Amino acid sequence: MNEEKFNIEQELTDVILGKPYKIAVGEGKGQRCFFFYPVTLAKKMTLQSLIESLCIDMKIMVKNPYLETLRIAHENKHACCQILAYHTTPNTKKAFYDIDSIDKRREFFEENLGEEDIATLLVVIFTADKTKHLKIHLGLDKEQERMEKVMEVKRKHGKNNIMFGGKSLCGTFIGQLKEMGYSDDAILFRYGYSYLSLMLADKITSIYLSDEELNELPTSVGGTMLDGNDPASKAAFMAQLKKSGVDV
Repeated sequence: MNEEKFNIEQELTDVILGKPYKIAVGEGKGQRCFFFYPVTLAKKMTLQSLIESLCIDMKIMVKNPYLETLRIAHENKHACCQILAYHTTPNTKKAFYDIDSIDKRREFFEENLGEEDIATLLVVIFTADKTKHLKIHLGLDKEQERMEKVMEVKRKHGKNNIMFGGKSLCGTFIGQLKEMGYSDDAILFRYGYSYLSLMLADKITSIYLSDEELNELPTSVGGTMLDGNDPASKAAFMAQLKKSGVDV
């Protein structure tokens, strides 16, 4: 097993298991251990305004994340520690609404963490989401492209079909997960947003196509049309010719 494959499998395992990241804050007898838990939908929505208030320069963040997090830790330590407090909140509805405990953790971080420590932890937080990375390596982005091509053909032939909804997170994310059997509590407070996103992206979906519709889709998507620009279609066509006795 090569190192890249191992890393992908480990990242996927961590997402599925909801593995927390342990940190130690303080020194000596005053030291306390905390865990960074996976970001749930409730946390993600709550943290959005806090993160926006930091006015992060994304160009610098991409080039030198530590330098940018050090800047925001210096300019707004309170908001940064509030972010840390939410990330160290256990993934339950009760803990999420335990404002007193969240405030106590934020105060502890403000008193015991220097700007450099805060910057380092923020880098961990801001680079922890591997959803896009996993989707690419698992081929889920390609699957989405394949499905979109199939749906284009379906929309073309199903002119009398009218679709409603899907205008917000309620329909595009929460509603679909509820149809899969997840409760509001699980979607909002218990499962990480990355885990649920991968569940939706990798959900087994079957779309019925008529023979006419199949003929309009290239073989790379699952149809029967040979695409001259697609290497797989070319290989299939050449094999078909060879099988028929034609030497090319």
